[in-house]
Amino acid sequence: MKKISLNNIILFRQKLDKNRKAFLSSLRRKDEIKSEGGGNYWVRSLSALSNGFKLKDNQPLKEKISEILELFTPALTKQIKEMYQRNLDILHNYEDFDFSEWLPENSKILSKTNKKSIIYINTIPVQITPSQIYSFEKNGNIYVGAIWFVAKLKGYKIEELGMFAEALYIYLSNNFDQEFELSAENCLIVDVLGKKEVNYQMLIDEEIPSIFNTTLELIKNTH
Repeated sequence: MKKISLNNIILFRQKLDKNRKAFLSSLRRKDEIKSEGGGNYWVRSLSALSNGFKLKDNQPLKEKISEILELFTPALTKQIKEMYQRNLDILHNYEDFDFSEWLPENSKILSKTNKKSIIYINTIPVQITPSQIYSFEKNGNIYVGAIWFVAKLKGYKIEELGMFAEALYIYLSNNFDQEFELSAENCLIVDVLGKKEVNYQMLIDEEIPSIFNTTLELIKNTH
């Protein structure tokens, strides 16, 4: 396969042993399986959150709420209405949020342009798509941190969010470690539906079990 997203790595892990081979075969045929866990379903809320974080301003969220409300018409299917409503729920959760809680002082947003988003980990091409990357100074050193907003209808287990955090740390180490020190604490995953937050430091401190490498090993050995 050309790439596999974190959501599909998680889906693979959830499959029964007998169904895992067929799942990987379907990924190879379609390259990726589109699902509600993917970016398209949640794009309105996740993109607004990413822009709000970048600007340290809630206005992008408020504008997106108004935009979605204007899209509601009686002619919409039930499925589309539910999708809009779920995105609205996320936006309402964070429309008055103080983004400085997630950002160190004097942080500077960094460009993701020309950075590797597909990284081979244990021979598996993993697609890693953080929401925003930033630098900041601490104790005389310049660090890099990142945030990744994720959403899934039935929610993520805490160890699954840990997989995102591990992948994010690997992304930073592959793309930014020549210029910056890496900050495990500022390698943050935000489950915007469950309002849960996990950072890579929590895996280092063994507050969260690490299942990323073992899952990639299962993928590698499934034929």
